Amino acid sequence: MRFAAVFALACAGACSALALSLSPEDEAARDIALQWLGVVDSGNYKDATLLISEQVRGSRDWTKYFAAHRAPLGRVNNRKIAEVKYASTVPGDPEFRRHAIVRFKTSFEHKAAAKEEIVLTKMGCCWEVMGYEIN
Repeated sequence: MRFAAVFALACAGACSALALSLSPEDEAARDIALQWLGVVDSGNYKDATLLISEQVRGSRDWTKYFAAHRAPLGRVNNRKIAEVKYASTVPGDPEFRRHAIVRFKTSFEHKAAAKEEIVLTKMGCCWEVMGYEIN
């Protein structure tokens, strides 16, 4: 049930993210990023951490990171996709493989303008969250 509510929240956010012209692969990366952000937005930092790729999960204390950097911002007012870029390598992942960097412009209850960046890596057929930064 909780996942269904989170997924519905993510889909609602996706509606505001449609202004940018996206390829099907861009849309797949965006959708995974939005689903994961829905878990973060709900304040369920433990589950958000468990959804991060096992390869980088231990690279940072994600729960503390979310508590320090995301929680003070409050609820999301608006989130719009800014861009989707691709790279063969990213910091923290020594392997050569497809990565998507999905950037959003987000307005929060306590911060009118923020930039969120979600790094995803292609593992087989699916995208996995590898990193998150908010400024």
